[in-house]
Amino acid sequence: MHWKGLFVLLVPLFLSGCDYSKDETMSGLFHSIFVHPIDILLHGFGHLYRDNYGLAIITIVLLIRLFLLPFMLTQVKNMHMMREKTKIVQPQIDDLRNKIKIANSQEEKNEAQKSLMELFKQYDINPLKNVLGCLPIMIQLPILLGLIITLKYPTGDGIDRYPDFLWFNLTEPNLCISLIAAIVYFFQPLVNACHYPKDQRKTHYVLMVLSPIFITYISLHSAAALGLYWSIGGLFLIIQMHFAHSYYGKLARNKAIHLQDELDERKLT
Repeated sequence: MHWKGLFVLLVPLFLSGCDYSKDETMSGLFHSIFVHPIDILLHGFGHLYRDNYGLAIITIVLLIRLFLLPFMLTQVKNMHMMREKTKIVQPQIDDLRNKIKIANSQEEKNEAQKSLMELFKQYDINPLKNVLGCLPIMIQLPILLGLIITLKYPTGDGIDRYPDFLWFNLTEPNLCISLIAAIVYFFQPLVNACHYPKDQRKTHYVLMVLSPIFITYISLHSAAALGLYWSIGGLFLIIQMHFAHSYYGKLARNKAIHLQDELDERKLT
C-alpha cells in the first residue's frame, strides 16, 4: 500500500523538468482549479504577513494538511479496527478458507464462501475499506503539482521582490533546507513503521531510504520554497500520524478485547 508515497515523490521529479512559463501552458482546467487558487493564496497570505512569503507557504502547508486530516484519520482508524478484529476471528477465517479449498463440489464451495462473507459482514471486516487510503494521495497530488508550478512560476513579483525567509532565499535552491526536508522524510516512514507489525514494515524502510533521495534531488533543482513546504508538511504529518495511530490503535485494542469477551461468553453458553 505504501507505493502511494513513492508515487507522490516520483511525479514531481518528472514535473520538475517541465516548462510552465509560457502563456499557453499557464491556462486550462488544471491551471484554473489548482494552480491559480494556490497562486492567489500565496500572494494573499504574503500580503497579509507583510510580504513574508515564508509564513505564507507555511500557512498553505497547514491548510492542506488540515484539509487532508479527516481522510487520513479514516484510513488509520479502518486499518487498526480491521487488524485487531481480524486477529480475533482469524481461526474462523482460516477454517472457512480451508473448507473452500478442500470443497468436493461447487455447492460446498459456494456455501463456505457465503459463510465467509457473512463472517466479514458480522464483524465489519472489509479489506476494500483500505482503498480509502488512496484518497488523500489522489487529493494531495494535484495540489502538490499546483504548488510546485506556483512556486516555480509565480505570477506578479511579490515573492521575487521579498524572497528572504530566515537564512535562505525562497526563490533559489538551498542545500540546507533541502537536507532538512530529506531528514524529515527519513524519519517520517520510520515513525510510521513503529505502528505496524514487523512483517509489514519493509515498505516503510524502503521509503525511509528512497524518500530523502528523491526529495533532495527535487529540492536542489527547485526553489527553496518547495523544500520549506516538504519540511513543514513532513513535520506536521509525523505529529498527525503519531497521535492518530496511538489513539486509534488503543481504541481498536479495547474494542477487540470486548469482542473477545463476547466470543468467550458465547462459547460458555
